Amino acid sequence: MSIRQGREPFIGVGIESVAGTGVVAVKYLPFVTCTLRGMHEPLEDEAAKGVRERVWGSIVGKQHGEGDVEIYIDAENAAYLLYPALGAISSSTASGESAVYEHVITRKTTSTPRTLSVLYNDTQDTRKFTFATINTLELNVSDGLATISANILSKFPTSGTASLSITEERILAFKDYTIKFGSGANGTAALAAANAASATRVRSFSLSINNNAEAVYESGNASTQNIVVSQFEVSGDYVLFFEDTTERDFYETMLVGSDDTRAMVVTFTGDSIGNAETEEIKIEIPRFHIRERNYDTAVSGFITENPSFVAEFDPSTGESITITITNETVSY
Repeated sequence: MSIRQGREPFIGVGIESVAGTGVVAVKYLPFVTCTLRGMHEPLEDEAAKGVRERVWGSIVGKQHGEGDVEIYIDAENAAYLLYPALGAISSSTASGESAVYEHVITRKTTSTPRTLSVLYNDTQDTRKFTFATINTLELNVSDGLATISANILSKFPTSGTASLSITEERILAFKDYTIKFGSGANGTAALAAANAASATRVRSFSLSINNNAEAVYESGNASTQNIVVSQFEVSGDYVLFFEDTTERDFYETMLVGSDDTRAMVVTFTGDSIGNAETEEIKIEIPRFHIRERNYDTAVSGFITENPSFVAEFDPSTGESITITITNETVSY
């Protein structure tokens, strides 16, 4: 008997050109947690047959893959979860560079998701999860390393092959990010103001992307052959010391007059690359409102406030969120 350690499994991913058509792994992601597994709901025969037992007989039922994958954030690997979570990407060479690239990630407009093939070696064998769709994604950072956790739905896993190849990337932490706010007549103006603003010091920040994905079952196959995404939601929260009334005023009255839109820009900055660039993950939300504002007035501690926000569609930019990643990867 050989008892294995949790550090021995590994994950490989590849972006599928056609949803559900498996591809080879092009990147192996160091992970913090992984609960990917095959899910099976047997169909039970509960017909009365003259005995007290509820079930007598069962057949194969609905099958799909499901689980969570959590990684530390870096400018190379994060895109393999952020891109399929939003669904659309445009890559180009950074200005003045020859081997540095900018990848602009935006929301896909259709119900067909951008999918992954995930190869998961759990030490006993390698299982392949095709049509892997990001259902929800959580980005979190407080006073330690920044993380991304993705809940994934997929087809029922099959046997796969993988060959571990891990490259070391620079992981990002609380000291590597800033958050800025700005207001304007529309999202475009508000983003310009936010990019030009001074950073607001926060204690923590979280971002949630929800695709409301669903595994669909149809005749002829017990395993799901299709996964669709429904309404798109972006939300989050941040914590800061209660040093002024800015967040309270925005929550209680919103904005009025010409500055009726508020935007935020969150930027993670890594190592210097190329001639004059740096690794970067930049999150731009052109329009948001505060859904709830809690604050902590514990007498033994500092007073903090915790606004939770909801991103809105902004007609001037045509987006509710845009993520721009600068790194040395040519394309995804």
